[in-house]
Amino acid sequence: MMAFLISACRGQPSERTQIQPQQNMYWQQKFKAFEPNDFFDDRRASRVPVEGTVARGHLRNDIEKYEGVTQNGDYVEMIPIAITRELLARGEAQYNISCTPCHGVAGYGDGLVIGRGYVPPPSFHDEDVLSMPDGQIYSAIYNGAGSMPSYRRMVNRAEDRWAIVAYIRAMQISQGATEEDLRELNISAGHFGIDNTGSDLASE
Repeated sequence: MMAFLISACRGQPSERTQIQPQQNMYWQQKFKAFEPNDFFDDRRASRVPVEGTVARGHLRNDIEKYEGVTQNGDYVEMIPIAITRELLARGEAQYNISCTPCHGVAGYGDGLVIGRGYVPPPSFHDEDVLSMPDGQIYSAIYNGAGSMPSYRRMVNRAEDRWAIVAYIRAMQISQGATEEDLRELNISAGHFGIDNTGSDLASE
């Protein structure tokens, strides 16, 4: 019992070097960050990852989801993830942050920067855009298109890019709404201050 109590005693503070029975665990042969290492030609102890290294959980082998194209290189026809209210809400938020400066709130290509030297983008409500596969819109976000740069760094999650595509599709439907469509939804056109079409319905 006495030996057990003594072994648990921490003692008093001391400046003397601690006794380390396992020296190889305490004094490890390692290099600290930015410490030189003469073993390598560039003398850097901190090595860069081998080319092609993929961080765990970041493998992008599903090209339909991450690039918007099929194995044959064709654009994906339909959004490959589940469309929910939460996804549309996320898409609206991302669209308002990244897209409205050029494309405008309702997608007519009349954003704030147009007229200040920027080339006006096509309206999302033009027939050729309405007929685009979903993957082509995603590809424009991912790779850029025409004078539009790639936004893959700004919108860096594939789910957020598809959310923007889903929101654009919802916006296209809303802008083409008619009085009959509104009546089916029990919505009054006058409530939105519009005439016979839903041209100002925005994303409702």
